[in-house]
Amino acid sequence: MGVVVSLTRKRVNKKANNKNGGDRLSVFNPPHFLRHIGMPTLQEFTEAHILGPHLNVDWSQKADLLAALVTQAVETLASELPTKEISPEERKTITESLGHWFDDLRRCHMMANPLAVQEFLNVCTGDDAVLFAFGNRDDREKALWMFTLRDEAFRQAELHLSFMAKTNGKYWKKHHIQAGLDPTGDRTALEAFSHAVAALYKKAGAGKATHIEVSQREGNVQITLYVEGPVTALAHFSQNHFSRITTRIALETALLYHPETGFVETIVKGGAKNHKAVLQLFGEHLLKQMIRPEEIEPQRYRLNALRDGLNPFEDWAPYGIRKVRLRRAMFTPMGGTGVALNIEAPEVESQSDALAIARKRLKVSHAFEAEYNLDGATLMVYPTEKTRRGHFSFNVFSSGSSTIKNLSVKHQPMAQAVLRALNVIDSDEPVPATTHEQETDDVALAV
Repeated sequence: MGVVVSLTRKRVNKKANNKNGGDRLSVFNPPHFLRHIGMPTLQEFTEAHILGPHLNVDWSQKADLLAALVTQAVETLASELPTKEISPEERKTITESLGHWFDDLRRCHMMANPLAVQEFLNVCTGDDAVLFAFGNRDDREKALWMFTLRDEAFRQAELHLSFMAKTNGKYWKKHHIQAGLDPTGDRTALEAFSHAVAALYKKAGAGKATHIEVSQREGNVQITLYVEGPVTALAHFSQNHFSRITTRIALETALLYHPETGFVETIVKGGAKNHKAVLQLFGEHLLKQMIRPEEIEPQRYRLNALRDGLNPFEDWAPYGIRKVRLRRAMFTPMGGTGVALNIEAPEVESQSDALAIARKRLKVSHAFEAEYNLDGATLMVYPTEKTRRGHFSFNVFSSGSSTIKNLSVKHQPMAQAVLRALNVIDSDEPVPATTHEQETDDVALAV
C-alpha cells in the first residue's frame, strides 16, 4: 500500500472497523455458522428452540452431515410455508418461529468471540459444567451452548457487552452520585421507572409500552430499558411477497451504577438534559431518594506525546512487545477551522511510519509540534512472539476513546502498556474508557 494523505472538513460518524474483532464483525451466514457446531450442542439447540417441533431432522445420520441437514430442514420449511395447507394462525406461528431462529443464531454469532467467552466465564463463576463444556469447543459452539443451556447468563453477558460497546459513544455520559446506594429490584418500582422514562420520549412520538431488564456483575447494577418508539414504515418481503408494514422500533436506554464508587453511566438519547432527567427518575423510583448527579468529563489521551516519536519511557519488553509503529495519524492545524489531515503509512514494518511522512509532507512555518495537534492514531504493535499476522493494531483518539476493547483479552494489557510507556497516559492513571464506536473527522483509523 502506498502513502495516503487526505484532507477532511466534514464531520462524520462511523464505526471503527477493527479486523482484530474476528468472527464478531464478519458477515453472518447461518449455514456457515452451524457447520462449526458439533454434537450434542447442535441437537440440544435445535430441539429446545421454538422452531424445533416444526423441523424434521434425522439425528441418526453421521455427525458431519447434521449441520447441513438442519439447514436443509429450515430452508424446506420456509420454502413450503406459503403453499402449505395449514391454518392462518399456524402459518403465523411458524413464520415468527423462523424469524426467531435466524435472530437467535445471529445473537450467538455476535457473542462468538474471546471477549464474550470471558464474560460468560465471569457470569458463571463456580459453574463447573460451563468450564467442562468450554474445554473442547470453539467460540461459536460455546456461545450456542450458553444460549441453549444457560440462557439467563447468556443474556447478562449480552447486555453487559452491549453497554460496553456504547461506552464513551454519542449517547453515553458519566456522572457521580452517592456511593453505597442499593437500587430496589421491586417489580412495581421498576415498572414505574420505565413508564416515567417513556414519558420523556413522548414528544418524539414514543408510545407507552416498555420492557425493563436488570442484571448485576461484580457488585454493579445495570438497568436496560426499552421504550416503544415512534411509528416507522418498513419495506420488506414476507412469504416471497413485497409489502410495507408499520412498526415501532424499540428505543434503548441503559444505566450502570457502581455502588462502590458512586459512578453511574447512562446511555440516553436526547442530550444532557435527558441524561439528568433519567438519573433523577432513577433516584426517585429505584433509590427512593433525591440525588445530585455531577457530570464527569471523560479523560483524554495525550496523543501529542507521540509527535516526538515512539521511543518508550519505560521498557515494554516484559509485556512481550518488540516494536510499536504509527500506521495512521489524524492531525489538525492549531487554530484551524475544522480541517483534519489524515496520514496513512504503508503496512510494511520497514517503511516510514505516519509521523515520519507527516513531517515530510505537511507544511511547517516554524516548528511541527507548535503547529499541529495529533487527534487520532492507529498504533501497530509487534509482539516478540510469532503470530499469524505478525502484529495487531488499535485506534486511539484525543477525546479519550479507543478500540482497545475490540482486541483479544491477551492483547488488551499490551495495548495499555504501550500507552503508558509512550506517556499518552500516566503510569498510575487508569486507562480511559474504550469503545467499539467512535465519532471522528474521517474514516475509521483501523487496520
